Parts: sequence; structure tokens; C-alpha cells
Amino acid sequence: MAGKTLGRVLEHPTCVLYTRTMSVQPRTHETVSEAQTTDPRADYISVGIDNEGAHHVYRTTDESVHVIENGERTVRYDLEDVEKTIDDWIDYIIDRRGGFEVQYLFKTMADAIVGAVEVSDR
Repeated sequence: MAGKTLGRVLEHPTCVLYTRTMSVQPRTHETVSEAQTTDPRADYISVGIDNEGAHHVYRTTDESVHVIENGERTVRYDLEDVEKTIDDWIDYIIDRRGGFEVQYLFKTMADAIVGAVEVSDR
């Protein structure tokens, strides 16, 4: 069954405004992957903001990292294609961009605790 499109036009005497439309599809075996039904992680996890001001977002549904700079996605890196993990990405950013100015996702619980202590010391 094809999805339905929902939308609405708002008319005003001097202009016509179109509201954003969205596709509505029923949840079926074809529209929901097994990973989406069994993985307890959120679909998107913010990794942090690097020292150059870029935001790094980890998408768990397809094991990819998205880098957003100046409001636009500039990099989409597929971790599975190169047999890497999010931990490898964090190491790469620490090495290539000098680390994170603000970090939300850590490799270990100990790293998270050290990060929390460093923030409270500032």
C-alpha cells in the first residue's frame, strides 16, 4: 500500500502559505527493519561539538556519523562500510581535530566520569 500525503494550504488575502507535508505509512515488515525493533538505542545520538565547531551525530539505525557545519551536513561517514565503530570515530576526531569542545557520547563510563569532572572544574 502506498503512503498517503498529508498537507494543508492556508490562504490569506495577500499570500498563500503551504504547510509542510509528511508521508504516512503503516508499520509493516517492509517499513520497519529488524534493527529498529530490537535495538534499544535512540536512532540519533549526539556525539559532541569538535574544536572547530562542527556537530557530530551518530545514527544508530545504519551505523553512520553525520557532521553538521554551519547548519548543513558536510560529511556522512558509513562506519560499517569500513568496519569501524563509533569509538574509532571519536579517536579520529581527537587525533584530527584536537578533540571535542563539548562531548556527549563517550567510549567508556570512566571517560564520561572524567569528562563530567573536567566540566565541573571549569
